[in-house]
Amino acid sequence: MKIVWLESESLSVPLPRPEFPNTWVEYGFTNQSEVKARIADAQVLIINKVKIGAEELDAAPYLKLIQIVATGTDNVDKQACAERGVIVSNVVNYGPEAVAEHAFACLLQLVRRVPEWQALVHDGTWSKSRFFCLHDLPMSTLSQMTLGILGNGAIGQKLADFARTFGMHVLHLERMGATSVREGYISFEEGLKRSDVLSLHCPLNDQTRGLINSKVIQMMKPGAVLLNTARGALVNFEDLKQAIESGHLLGAALDVLEQEPPPPDHLMVRWQHPRCIITPHIAWATEASQTNLARLAVKQIDRFLAEQL
Repeated sequence: MKIVWLESESLSVPLPRPEFPNTWVEYGFTNQSEVKARIADAQVLIINKVKIGAEELDAAPYLKLIQIVATGTDNVDKQACAERGVIVSNVVNYGPEAVAEHAFACLLQLVRRVPEWQALVHDGTWSKSRFFCLHDLPMSTLSQMTLGILGNGAIGQKLADFARTFGMHVLHLERMGATSVREGYISFEEGLKRSDVLSLHCPLNDQTRGLINSKVIQMMKPGAVLLNTARGALVNFEDLKQAIESGHLLGAALDVLEQEPPPPDHLMVRWQHPRCIITPHIAWATEASQTNLARLAVKQIDRFLAEQL
């Protein structure tokens, strides 16, 4: 079978080769305009963020499997694949510790006001102080805070473990609009009111797109922190910006935006605020996680190839 890997440079580790015989074609990067030509005779397609819709599928009549080297599948038209008998396979739980670690690292920086303290060092404020330390910025103690988690998958569970180790109280929020609250959960609205920190680990769909908007933010506890390592489009950035500038939210950490990479004039790129940490979708990208991701993706391809023999 011919296997085409369209985005090898999207990982910093190579994909291992499948055990079963194949013809392997690899491209470091593929523009959307190049996709049709490159997959025309592919039977197995490996992608990360390249978009595959009905037009691309029609240009690949031999395609049998799309292996996504990621968890998210929103860049693939799954209905069009089902109509054409194309299997869509993704990789889950390849590095929940990495994402949870990043979220918790950002939380510590925001709660302990690290970026702001650093700025006071470099702008000369500390040098002008009459005392050995500054008391300009109030700080909280994690053991006195409540973490609300929306999305109780492997990442959310690992983050909850980290939080409990630091003495935090953990709440698992029910989905917004749910007609009943599952055992072990708290209603979405009550969770917003009680959480000092809200961490998003839910998928992006029609129900969650723009979930964190002005209405929801106003329901959040004053002085709360927002963490988003899930999908950028969960958040309305203008509403978040206003909430941080007004002081209603202490701050936020975003590892994802709705467009990646973002244009240079994107609101979150232009706006620089010490209480809003923005990182370039790297929470997942430890070397160990990438290696495990690559291994699991090719393992699924091998399983598919074995079934074809």
